[in-house]
Amino acid sequence: MEFLTSIKNSIPDYAKDIRLNVDSTIARSSLEGNDAVGVALAAAFAAKSKVLIDLIKNSGHIAPEEVQAALTAASLMGMNNVWYPYVEMADDEDLKSQGAQLRMNAYATNGGVDKRRFEMYALAASIVGKCHFCVKSHFDLLRKEGMSTTQLRDVGRIAAVINAASQVIAAEAA
Repeated sequence: MEFLTSIKNSIPDYAKDIRLNVDSTIARSSLEGNDAVGVALAAAFAAKSKVLIDLIKNSGHIAPEEVQAALTAASLMGMNNVWYPYVEMADDEDLKSQGAQLRMNAYATNGGVDKRRFEMYALAASIVGKCHFCVKSHFDLLRKEGMSTTQLRDVGRIAAVINAASQVIAAEAA
């Protein structure tokens, strides 16, 4: 995965642990096929890193429909990761009882991929977005889809490392 070398080359020595974790979390994850790359893309979007989005998107390691699904899931989580914590923080029973009335039509088609992948991408974005409600919801759905705790751990590890890489790259560009 040549794009991983490009990411690692963007990370200075003070963040050597992050650089080393890029390989271990993405290239050697327990996730199936190229799922780790899609998870990394969703996390990069949630971390607002154009550099990482472009490197991953243009790597050729995931099909165009997977790119689209990862970006779709992450964009929806950009909305949901704000909405649901707002409802939780407001702690108002009337507000909690009302529907969000926010369009989320992509859920009906899982963004054009299978449900497990779409939920994985949503989980990765929600981990970066730090929405407790969304993380729990996607985690539980993925357990029902048959994913192991180790696989779900790896989604979280990838999200954490991509988020950290994004911060380091942004700080170096400033």
